Amino acid sequence: MHELGSVMPPERRQAGRGPAKMSRVEEARSQFEEHGWVLVPSLVPASDVAAAQAQLFRIYPTPAEVASGQRTERTAPFMAGPGDDEGRRFRGRQFVGLRDAPTGDPALDNLALHHRILDLVEALLGTADVRLYQAETFAKYTGTSNYEQPLHIDETNHTLLPPRRDGRYRQVQLFLYLSDVTEARGATRVVSHRLTASIPHSQLVFDRAGRTVLDEHEVAAVGPAGTVLAYAADTVHRGSDMTEPGAGRFFFNLAFRPAGADWIGALPWPRRGIEPAMAAWIQTLDPRQLTALGFPPPGHDYWDADTLTAAADRYPNLDLSAWRSAISG
Repeated sequence: MHELGSVMPPERRQAGRGPAKMSRVEEARSQFEEHGWVLVPSLVPASDVAAAQAQLFRIYPTPAEVASGQRTERTAPFMAGPGDDEGRRFRGRQFVGLRDAPTGDPALDNLALHHRILDLVEALLGTADVRLYQAETFAKYTGTSNYEQPLHIDETNHTLLPPRRDGRYRQVQLFLYLSDVTEARGATRVVSHRLTASIPHSQLVFDRAGRTVLDEHEVAAVGPAGTVLAYAADTVHRGSDMTEPGAGRFFFNLAFRPAGADWIGALPWPRRGIEPAMAAWIQTLDPRQLTALGFPPPGHDYWDADTLTAAADRYPNLDLSAWRSAISG
């Protein structure tokens, strides 16, 4: 089992020599192209993560609450269930900690569209015209479930069509760590594309997963809060169990695609438009972030005096100056 401490894969790191002189994002793209995944430690500043961490426990119980074993309204969904036996398989209780964004707290929600996240996504997708199509917070606690999964790919629950081998029209999934992740806290295991290219996808989709075991080639994606694990829909990976007593693991489960790749998707943001939390989130975002959410950018043919006025009525605290300048210009 390997642990990766930088964006460089272990086989490229040599004693006494640093990584190649390229930007952090370029370095990340290079590994993503070769291996189908990349781990970027502390990508999001610790201060930004810390500002959001307190809000997690408005949504979720603390690890201490769950570890106490006392069943309350907050802890009941995370109490260990019957029949959670050994072995690597998908269990419904592995996913009880998923909550769709927006959560209603801008400090937490805005991490999904943090500019450092967008910098990385644009580099990995090879375009600045990207769309956020999934954002979910995720909580896991030791003892809630056996989190061991078989190796699998996420192709069939993110896209209607198989990914192109040349990387065009790809999507990228990201785990943004909201707490420190160690092997004992269930770090995701990932395997390089170089080792799985010959395995038929039919052996790795959810309903057929379990035939492939590559323990000696798995990498444990460990890192401090603020770290990002990015991987592609056809990257082989699996969840692992939480073994540290009384521990919790918290992260943002994000996914992006290029604009126009409508066969890739998950959460329909327009359907959430009726929710107060969605309106509150929108009014904290800037033009780059709003475009990634699906807003027509400044200068788009959708915008005229009428639509600007209507948008201002719907979102009275949204700064629309960039859109107004594009029209007047």
